[in-house]
Amino acid sequence: MARLSDSLYRLVGWFSTTRFDRVLHPLLYRRLGGRGVLGHVLGCETILVTAPGRRSGAPRTVALFAFPIDRGWFVVASRGGSGRLPAWYRNIAAAPDEVTIQVGDQRVPVVARDTTGDEYEALFGRAARAYDGYRVYRAAAGHHIPIVALERPADGLPVADELPEAAA
Repeated sequence: MARLSDSLYRLVGWFSTTRFDRVLHPLLYRRLGGRGVLGHVLGCETILVTAPGRRSGAPRTVALFAFPIDRGWFVVASRGGSGRLPAWYRNIAAAPDEVTIQVGDQRVPVVARDTTGDEYEALFGRAARAYDGYRVYRAAAGHHIPIVALERPADGLPVADELPEAAA
């Protein structure tokens, strides 16, 4: 994909934090099973990530760019380069064993873990090659941008039967 200007990357990052994207994107993704433009945005695969809210315990779902790894996917907690970590990241950090992802129409329970060191740098490089906006967000954020691996549990749990509906 051709590189966009930094301002366009910032616009995409801002849009990804809007209520419209947080509510409508997951709803439409589920209805369409992740097919079409909602499953691939700007050349990146999009998945739904659901975790319990750290305060409410209610299921919270967000659509994120995701990149495959051996036993699952990884996502970048950039929040469009804002000065704060995304709420979804804080929810996952509070309950890393209670995360479910939806890839297309398949729902899978995963375990979340932060990446560090060489693994982090390698994954950041992969993500930034696919979507150069991550470089812009890293420069603007003023803090470490976490990368989270979302992996199938070692015991090979089957695909989840049902993913809880996203809260508005």
